Amino acid sequence: MAANSTRDDERARPVDAAISARTRKALSEARARGVTLGAAGADNIRATVARRKADADTFAEQHRAVFVEMQAQGLTHRRMAQVLNELGIPAARGGAWTHGQVQRMLLRLGTRA
Repeated sequence: MAANSTRDDERARPVDAAISARTRKALSEARARGVTLGAAGADNIRATVARRKADADTFAEQHRAVFVEMQAQGLTHRRMAQVLNELGIPAARGGAWTHGQVQRMLLRLGTRA
């Protein structure tokens, strides 16, 4: 049984090294964003949340005209998502639009749905 254990350990080392490298990289990126590692609570994530909200506001303002036009046409949220996808306009994270994302965008823009 000891021999098997040694072979298992040897096979695990490359995987462990890859996980370790990813973890170190993620921690380094978190430090660069201003996250205080080892601290818990809202104070630790406040800077990240503020940056994400600012990015979302900027994204929304960049697309305000498109949403105002679609609302003027009386489109539903589902139809707006479909039109955005047909036009090839990516959602905030680069994927396809959903009706929920459209609804949140309209709320962010302060427009009536």
